[in-house]
Amino acid sequence: MKSFRFSCFFALEGYLRAARVESWLGWFFSFFFGCIFLGLPSLERTAIASVAFSFATASIFVLNQYFDREEDQKNLIKSNLPIASGKMMPQTALIFSFLLITSCLALTVFTDVNLAPLFLIYLALWTAYSAPPFRLKAVPTVDFIISGIGAGLLPFLIGVSVSRPPIINILIILLSAIPLMLAHCSGHVLQALGDYEADRKAGVQTFVVKHGRKKGAALMGLLSLATGAFPFIYTGFGLFSPSYIPLFFIPLPFCIPIARCYVNVLKDPTTENVVALHKTLRKWGVLIMFVVEIYVLAGKILAF
Repeated sequence: MKSFRFSCFFALEGYLRAARVESWLGWFFSFFFGCIFLGLPSLERTAIASVAFSFATASIFVLNQYFDREEDQKNLIKSNLPIASGKMMPQTALIFSFLLITSCLALTVFTDVNLAPLFLIYLALWTAYSAPPFRLKAVPTVDFIISGIGAGLLPFLIGVSVSRPPIINILIILLSAIPLMLAHCSGHVLQALGDYEADRKAGVQTFVVKHGRKKGAALMGLLSLATGAFPFIYTGFGLFSPSYIPLFFIPLPFCIPIARCYVNVLKDPTTENVVALHKTLRKWGVLIMFVVEIYVLAGKILAF
């Protein structure tokens, strides 16, 4: 009996590792931010939609590992992933991804069939990113733009659709999504910096492979600065309420260790420095996302 339980536990752990939940927290932030941006949906609706979004995103990451398994085997950072390491068979990964997609669509139809088109676009875009013949991840510049749309804009739009606001201002929604898109573009460039050696050897022409790590690190910094600047610009033009101004300053202390690591990458974009930045960003980025979500949620509840 104990051996059976241990077998089930290790099998479940393998599927969770394949889903790479820790890698898409920023995607879930975009989704949940959309849920509370224009209103507060019911707890039941939010919970079911969140599970559906989690299933969709997990399927995307599993599918990406399936198509990238040969490159991942040569990648020092990703060689221990379940599919690349051989702990999960490619066929098993495909079945797992299909089951996740099926579960996502079933929950979507159960919650609100009007959400289905956005989920389908979300799944289709990321499939085109990883799978041939499109393989958009290997098209310079397009690679990080797709990431901005797929991890920033679309999850945000799905979240907004979950909230079902009575009045939809398309301009405000799109303007609000731009910082999210820029942030995810920046995050994608960071990921590409870490994958540089493996992508270069495999002939995957990302922006970083084509233009080099130095220019990639500089682009990442510019995208990050733009992410922080846009909300202030919007407030200056009266597009955002001044009540959101404290929201832009609260995360600043958490950005200090990230900025220090980024300077090291800018000076010397080695794999070691990139990995250190990635770990620091993941550690402090979670706190930043948590603070922002709590502030916006409190604002909606207390109406300030």
